[in-house]
Amino acid sequence: MWDHEADVVIVGYGGAGAAAALAAADTGAKVLILEKNPEGGGNTKYSGGSIRTYVDLDKAVDHIETLCDGTTERDVVETFIREASRNAEWLQRLGGEIAPVATSPRFPFTPPLAAFPSIRGAEAHGPRVRVKGAGEAAGIDLWVLLSRKVAEASIKILYSSPVKKLVMENRGGVTGVIAASGDGDVRVRARRGVILTCGGFEYDPSMHRNYLGQSYFGLCNPGNTGDGIRLAGEIGADLWHMNAAASTLGYKFPEFEFAIRHSMPYAGFIYVDQTGKRFMDEPGTDNHLMWAPFSHIDTKTLERTRVPSYLIFDEDTRMRGAVGLTSQGKVSDVYQWSADNSAEIRKGWIKAAESLADLAYQINIRPDQLQATVAQYNLQCVGGYDPEHGRAPHTLVPIGRSPYYAMELQPCLFNTQGGPKRNSKAQVLDVWGNPIERLYSAGELGSLWNRNYPGAGNVSEALVFGRIAGKNAAGEQDVTA
Repeated sequence: MWDHEADVVIVGYGGAGAAAALAAADTGAKVLILEKNPEGGGNTKYSGGSIRTYVDLDKAVDHIETLCDGTTERDVVETFIREASRNAEWLQRLGGEIAPVATSPRFPFTPPLAAFPSIRGAEAHGPRVRVKGAGEAAGIDLWVLLSRKVAEASIKILYSSPVKKLVMENRGGVTGVIAASGDGDVRVRARRGVILTCGGFEYDPSMHRNYLGQSYFGLCNPGNTGDGIRLAGEIGADLWHMNAAASTLGYKFPEFEFAIRHSMPYAGFIYVDQTGKRFMDEPGTDNHLMWAPFSHIDTKTLERTRVPSYLIFDEDTRMRGAVGLTSQGKVSDVYQWSADNSAEIRKGWIKAAESLADLAYQINIRPDQLQATVAQYNLQCVGGYDPEHGRAPHTLVPIGRSPYYAMELQPCLFNTQGGPKRNSKAQVLDVWGNPIERLYSAGELGSLWNRNYPGAGNVSEALVFGRIAGKNAAGEQDVTA
């Protein structure tokens, strides 16, 4: 009846899945991982890989609970903060070297320790840290450490094996899964428990529209199409945080399935909408919260006049460095942005013109409106004051020397947060708030975060609830005993 058997079966092999597998294996449990893609890593591999630290745990709980708008139970937040404070120590025990996250030399600003410094309890945040590796690509460095330890533990992994169904028995809860593998389906028995760590729905546009309110482009793992949400929903799991995502700005070109992250090396730039007007503090908005300004709808026409929007900059900014970040995200495997943006100009990705009027024609914006917007912005740069959007004085750098450049900006997803709701033990809950027997989850699939997401929160949570889920699933009674 069963093609494979293990004590703990893990669906998805990214940071959360690796942490769960290691924690379960540490108890002596036999672990089997099923991964949809031909290789592992998930979003962890393509992330910044930074991990949060805290100097006051009680205040940190207050801070995170406030960010979650009361949607996440306090005991879940308390568990996260307590265990997150141990992440660095755990990684060191695995053999990782921990280093502080370096201040990025790229503009616009050095972020504060807390993503929301004005919210109660923000002072509880310590510096972010990372696993030190060969370079500065900390997500890959973290993944190299985790995957090496999984290999050393001789944990079996079935790649290219998407799970299609959770198997339930009348009295035993979830006792296995059915997956597509090779030429047919395989049945995998879980003697103690199943852990879902298969990510969010960054690459399912229909789920974007239904849950996030508009379409986005994905930046990282194309395998994240909401599989775990459907698997858990089919057996009665409750869902939470389905309207929450970490969203930034990026560029979408037909050459790639995934988007390329937008990143400015210098302050001489603005964003304009389809009417040619500015609409936000460009460098002062946290790049995980770009869903907010881009969710605007014209109430008369029902049009999203900021999707797409446009990046406008000049020759001085063009020569300062790359405006596309290709050291992170899925694109890091296949493309490297040119240092002076010249290759992207030749490709036609960046529009160029000797005048703002000619540039406006290329992006279908009224020339007089774009010229007026840039003139007003430059005047504010001279005065050092942005009365409408509150841009910091040191970021008010004028757009001056031609040629002028424009790029189409799209809202893009680092990841989504929603999925099956879990408790502080990482158990998946049904619609009545009761644990579904022998089913656990970790990572961004059913994350504790709501709409106010702080950077480094997902990687930290993946490690925390991965360990909790692995230990607790391994501690379940053997259904075959």
